[in-house]
Amino acid sequence: MSNILYTKLPQTEFESSGVSKVDNLLTVNQLARQLLPLKVTNKEIDSGLKRIYWLGNYTHKKKPKPVDKCKPKNQLKRILGLNHPPKNVLSYTDAMKLNELWMSYMKKIVNFDDLHKRGWDGTPGCKHWEQFMTSLYKCDFHGAHIKVVSSKCCSYISVAGVIILETKNTFQIIGVDDKLKTVPKDQCIFELEFEGYIIQLYGKHFVVRSKDRSKKKIKDNLILEL
Repeated sequence: MSNILYTKLPQTEFESSGVSKVDNLLTVNQLARQLLPLKVTNKEIDSGLKRIYWLGNYTHKKKPKPVDKCKPKNQLKRILGLNHPPKNVLSYTDAMKLNELWMSYMKKIVNFDDLHKRGWDGTPGCKHWEQFMTSLYKCDFHGAHIKVVSSKCCSYISVAGVIILETKNTFQIIGVDDKLKTVPKDQCIFELEFEGYIIQLYGKHFVVRSKDRSKKKIKDNLILEL
């Protein structure tokens, strides 16, 4: 049985269109031979016509999700309880020892003597202010003593203490009442006292993991707002 590309039309269709009636019918192979370039062989045409083409609805296969390399590490942190420090074990006195270590760490990061010699006077926008804030932004805040001076949630205002754990979105601090409190970074403004200077930090600029801040490029508008 020959494979016909079209079926016969009634004689009335030819008469109405003014086209003479086609007597010699073309098979699919013959039509392909006329339309395709000469370099395409008959064998290639035959193999192509033997293929089965699916004309129905096609559903894409779901690609397997990439394996998260950090997942085992995060699971280990969850099992050991590193993401949630014990509330009744740590005290404000212990946290202040961590603050002393943080202060010595910051003195190595920010050299105030060198900044003063080069004209830095501690006022926002002064000479080398951008360099100072960049260094402060990229440092680790575990052990820093901070205070919430402004927030859209009134219950967070005046909350103060030492940071014992920093996550992407929160600071977990211990206050003088020895209670562990979780403060969201976003929508809060924090106050930090260091070497006699009071510095205000906008929490929305710190919504990133501490280990990623050292690699992240700081924006100019961050310098101006701080």
